[in-house]
Amino acid sequence: MRPSQELSRPVDTEPLTFAQLVASTVTRWRSVLLVATGVVLLALALTFVLPPSYRATTSFVTADASIELPAALGQLASEPGLSALAGQLGVGTSRDPSYSPAFYYELLRSREVLTRLVQSRFADPRTADPSDSANLVQLFGIKSRDSLLAVELAVRRLQRRSRVTIDLKTSFVSLQVDARWPTLAADIANHAVGLVSAFNKEQRVSRAQAKREFLEGRVAAAQDELRTNENALRSFHETNRQWRESPGLSIEELRLGRQVQTASTLYLLLRQQYEAARLEEVNTTPLITVVDRAVPPRRREWPHRAFILVTAALLGTLLGVLWAAARALFASWAERNPQEASLLRSAAVRMATEVRGTLPARRRAVSREH
Repeated sequence: MRPSQELSRPVDTEPLTFAQLVASTVTRWRSVLLVATGVVLLALALTFVLPPSYRATTSFVTADASIELPAALGQLASEPGLSALAGQLGVGTSRDPSYSPAFYYELLRSREVLTRLVQSRFADPRTADPSDSANLVQLFGIKSRDSLLAVELAVRRLQRRSRVTIDLKTSFVSLQVDARWPTLAADIANHAVGLVSAFNKEQRVSRAQAKREFLEGRVAAAQDELRTNENALRSFHETNRQWRESPGLSIEELRLGRQVQTASTLYLLLRQQYEAARLEEVNTTPLITVVDRAVPPRRREWPHRAFILVTAALLGTLLGVLWAAARALFASWAERNPQEASLLRSAAVRMATEVRGTLPARRRAVSREH
């Protein structure tokens, strides 16, 4: 290595102390102010560039799904041998878990409901014609040749832009939806509740139909069994008119009577449930009650300009202080290592020159000079 290229030894100076670092940083307050101002201006520009987001909220309460029996049938259902059958038929005071608020939380977050919601058509807020409509894939601006992929992306975006909260004590369910336009946010929230209500009706009718078909066969079988037992008891009475005088015949008569009573009780219970299933099959009463319909919000949810500017000012000040401190540390190091600092400056100047030379405008200017 040539002597002229050898690095000189570091200058024997004391390292920068903390007090000196703070003092050097304070003296560079213009750098701090410049960085903070730049960050605030950038944040202010972003508040005008970022698309607004509006939040609409709707809420509803769920209906209680417990099935109460009349007093007489409730006593019959609690008798030995019939309680298990009553439980299988859904009789009693227990509550159906599918009617709980947790069920609606999962339903509103389910892929089935979200897919129906994405494929539904809403009034297009991008046009002035109120008759124009579009689905959420189009309103979200998702571009894909694969329609299934587009729906999947729209479902994921809708999951991120919606929030469901529940209250188990009051059976209260709240749905919040964020969208770029206030009318669209309200329409999505209200339509989601409508889809949930329609889904509940479909499932209730389907369950009631299956239950009615099952009970229809059981009622017929129970009726045949009751008639068989009644005929057996009548035949016994006709054949044994003096059965009270015989202990054996008396016991037989009690046994046949118990069979008739049990068959009659079972038939009445099944008949009751069969009639209830028939009514439930044609019941159109909604299982949820809307408390607050979503209305288009007047104020946007995001971006909050004041919050963003305050945060940007704090962040910019922090970055400015770090930049000023870094400059102070570099200046102290350059003072102790002047030769290495000179090499770094030369390398930085050379890199900047090469970068400017690669720019199209710079190349055109150089070519015109030649």
